[in-house]
Amino acid sequence: MTTSQDTLDRQPTVPSFDVMGDRFYEDPSQAFAEARALEPVFWHPQVNAWILTRRADIETVLADWTKFSAAGNAERIPVPERYQHVMPSSLIQCILIGSDPPGHTMARRVAQAGFVKPRIDALRPEIEARAGRILDGIAANGSADLMQEYCLELTTQTMLALFGLGPEFEDMIKHVRDDQFQILSSGHAPMEEGDSDLVWDRFIDAQLQLRELVRQRAANPGTDLISDMAAVKDKEGNMLLSVEQIALHVSELAAAGTDTTAQAMANAVIFLDQRPELVAEATTDPTLWDRVFDETIRRRNSTTFTSRTAVEETVIGGVTIPAGDMIFLGLSSANTDPEFHDRPFEFDIHREETGNHLSFGKGRHTCIGQPLARLQGATGLKALYERLSSLTVDPNLPLDFMKIVLLPVRRSLPVHWQVEG
Repeated sequence: MTTSQDTLDRQPTVPSFDVMGDRFYEDPSQAFAEARALEPVFWHPQVNAWILTRRADIETVLADWTKFSAAGNAERIPVPERYQHVMPSSLIQCILIGSDPPGHTMARRVAQAGFVKPRIDALRPEIEARAGRILDGIAANGSADLMQEYCLELTTQTMLALFGLGPEFEDMIKHVRDDQFQILSSGHAPMEEGDSDLVWDRFIDAQLQLRELVRQRAANPGTDLISDMAAVKDKEGNMLLSVEQIALHVSELAAAGTDTTAQAMANAVIFLDQRPELVAEATTDPTLWDRVFDETIRRRNSTTFTSRTAVEETVIGGVTIPAGDMIFLGLSSANTDPEFHDRPFEFDIHREETGNHLSFGKGRHTCIGQPLARLQGATGLKALYERLSSLTVDPNLPLDFMKIVLLPVRRSLPVHWQVEG
């Protein structure tokens, strides 16, 4: 919630915009477009935040961390009292998405150690092999919940490989990918009481497991991301970040590295189901799968919002935003802003400006995992359609989402294909 007073008096508003409604989950970009046409900058009481819809305004905010702080993302997270000795507010406020320089700069340096190009490029054959094994297991079935059985399975397996973890950690990583986002979003919209207990219990258990792994890798480093992060030292030769902070960042990377790419692959399948000629093109020219992935995350990116807090009173788009107010930046809206994109709602893999979007953010908080996301997304789609060329989406696709304020998490994607032989 915002720290400002008189939140009910904020104007203008767009009463028809509902960030938790079915219309938004069906197509966030279309919902944003309707609101943008009415009020490009508006107050949304549902989340006690200002919504920005124009790309130019959003880029202005992303470029200036001194006036628009990311720290509010973490400061508002309510840690249950029983876990504050394990996860004090000073630690939860270190999350990458919820911190500002200099702390953010130092933490990003540590996290980025494992995302150097040679390491990411070396994962391609591993991703291809894991995709092949997953498809081997479902090809004879003729149908699947692609979200759970392929998209999330593949991204989870890739993150296990990146972290150097065995199958015994699979359940922990699967829970982290859901729990991390629910905890982050709880600073804007509280979880249900029963859900909160379950999520926090699992999250703290995961943190304790990850801390022990960090200690082990610091003592006996391997060739994995956790070892890389533990190996970054200060001038005295000590770990630059604490064991607890590295564990927290590992869980962030696990969540972002599994769910957002899996959501993107699922969205690509839905778009391609409506444009089967593009599947034929990409199958003939596999280099086009990179464009398929980038156009997918432009048209429907996995993270609809990022947020900032106004450090001082400021005017954006003719609207005065008081100091202390939360600002939600509509990334999905920026990616379909007609001022920047011709035919913004058309799924076109041949756009000249392919890649010109804000799905990975911009500036200091640009997603450090984007090279892995692009590689895994394109590689996963290529393997899928090479193996299951007749893949189609169930015509009765359910509106099945975990409704989280910052990002819509699709839970299922029923698909069918013809079984060969």
